[in-house]
Amino acid sequence: MGTSGSFGGSKTGLVPSWVDDPPAAPEGGESPDGSGDSDGEVSSTTYPPIQPASAGAGLGNARRSLTRGARTSDGRAIRRGAGRYVAASGGGRGASRRMSNSRATAGGLAGLARTFATQGPAEALRPFNLDGLAGAPAVDVFVALTDALCPPGGTIDEAIARDAMLETIATMAAEGVGNFDDMTPADLQEFFIGVVSRSIEGKILNEVGTNSIRVSPDLTSVERVQRMLHEFVEGCVRDRFSSFGSNLADVTGQQIDDFVFDLYEAAFNLMQAMGDAL
Repeated sequence: MGTSGSFGGSKTGLVPSWVDDPPAAPEGGESPDGSGDSDGEVSSTTYPPIQPASAGAGLGNARRSLTRGARTSDGRAIRRGAGRYVAASGGGRGASRRMSNSRATAGGLAGLARTFATQGPAEALRPFNLDGLAGAPAVDVFVALTDALCPPGGTIDEAIARDAMLETIATMAAEGVGNFDDMTPADLQEFFIGVVSRSIEGKILNEVGTNSIRVSPDLTSVERVQRMLHEFVEGCVRDRFSSFGSNLADVTGQQIDDFVFDLYEAAFNLMQAMGDAL
């Protein structure tokens, strides 16, 4: 398990410039899907609720904030709810520990990106017995990789990791990605950040957000709330990744587990700090 700060990430850092942006209003009554812009889009997939015994007073506070945000499309309440979720989970370290399946999936992607940059596409896929797919469409490769890293039919936490992969693949497909061999290390790094972000969103939605978001008055509001949560989480993940000052190609095999743990912990810490500041 990782050691906090191993890669130089600060616990709070500078406040990202996007955090005080007002919540986006729907344009012309259309949902994000209707606009044709896939950036920051989050699937409306829901997960089975956790057992009530797992929800303590802290999670109740997070749920109330998310419910308020869903009813009013208040981005500040959404961010506050996400921060309170982290606090109730034991802070960034505790929240990161609760995501072992997602961390394992992210670690697999980090290893793939590193080998891709240093040894090429076929070698990057070889540990997953997928080297025969080198040169295939990137979407096909990542679907096969999803089955290798997080096969269907597992636990809820495994399903969260799998859904994070599939949602990121869908976004990548909408952007018109080509063959796997034509991707760059930067492309794989973006995919990695997308999966980490969506796995955190999935965990929050599963534990405190599903029923809260259902109180939204209409489908457009649901999509807007999910988009606001996505933008907040992804902003925190991207900010902390950048603060580490590393590319995935620079992370050795022995460092990957610590790097991934520290990234989750640092992103959660920033979410809590931003939520507490509201």
